[in-house]
Amino acid sequence: MSNSFAEQLSNVKLKPSKDKTKDFSDPKLAGFITKDQISTYQKTALETNMEEWRMLLVNETFPTVYCPITYSDAQHFIRIFERHFQKLHEHQLFDQIRERMDIWFNDDLEEKQWYEQIKERLQKTIDQAYPNTKELFAKTSSRSAKDACVFKRNFLEVYKNELSKFPDPSQENSRIIALLTAAFLSLCVTSATEVLSMFIISERIYQDMLLATEAQDSSDSLFKENIILRPFIPIDVDMEFRGFVYQQRLTCLSQYNYLIYSQRLCQWKDNILEKIISFFNQSVKTKLDKYKSHNYVIDFALAKGDDESVNSMKVWVIELNPFMETTDGALFSWQHERNLLEGRSNENQDKPLFRITEKVRQGSWSMLPISIRQWIKNENN
Repeated sequence: MSNSFAEQLSNVKLKPSKDKTKDFSDPKLAGFITKDQISTYQKTALETNMEEWRMLLVNETFPTVYCPITYSDAQHFIRIFERHFQKLHEHQLFDQIRERMDIWFNDDLEEKQWYEQIKERLQKTIDQAYPNTKELFAKTSSRSAKDACVFKRNFLEVYKNELSKFPDPSQENSRIIALLTAAFLSLCVTSATEVLSMFIISERIYQDMLLATEAQDSSDSLFKENIILRPFIPIDVDMEFRGFVYQQRLTCLSQYNYLIYSQRLCQWKDNILEKIISFFNQSVKTKLDKYKSHNYVIDFALAKGDDESVNSMKVWVIELNPFMETTDGALFSWQHERNLLEGRSNENQDKPLFRITEKVRQGSWSMLPISIRQWIKNENN
């Protein structure tokens, strides 16, 4: 039987993690030691689910279609992960995850029937909602299965193709940009089979299903989780940004993929800041007055326009996250810069403080998840 999500949090969060790798949006499992703190996290995390804010920003975020996840569906996701993939993740047996991801149901007839049913239901939703769209992005109400990207069979091929576009592919910065781009492109799916294949092996989806089943009503009619389907819109990895909003004011903004250096981002920094400030103040802020919280972390993307200039780019809201230490602070520190994040410093009284990576960061490769580093190392040997 699985430990509850609360038990997992309390067990892990009693001591800071020594792992320096970055996943950019995983909950930071450190600092929660009481049941009240864990309960607050659960409540706040669910409040940032897409269903809670999307209709307020229907024109500011990407087109979205829901395929409901019932309480029993969530339990199936949990059981399958625990039976077939949890120990493989714990022991970092990544090759075995890759081998089992498409055949696990051959020796689990109990879950295979459910799998075929939800696959049919999801494919029907895809066919009806996107009859003319071949490439989609899928996530659950809270997060994507981006930790599963590396297990896709063509991931290394996509990575090498992206790396070949650089004049000096041996440079660490080039390798990380190529890697992040490959991971993003691997989130592009075309069928229900692809979506479920990634969800079932994803530790992130497993954690989110645990949280949802514990913190929500067990009645299927009241359970509020969905598979989110969106058109796949290409976003360059240096054009994502994390904003911090406290008491309805955008206080800080950070480069999202902060392990990489981008020359054009440095050149466009001031223009991007003004573009996002204008978008937030004119199109987002007042609409989120009706949102449950006035404190949140908001992720933005700049999508390519008619040309290669920053002026032609369109700003989108990707998602909202809890204004808590569990959300990655990017280039800001929750522990040491809370006054900045809450807008209580002279540095950001007039406008948001914007931080980007202004030079190549040596040693960034070692901060990437071990599943990625290990596989690429093995394949290149």
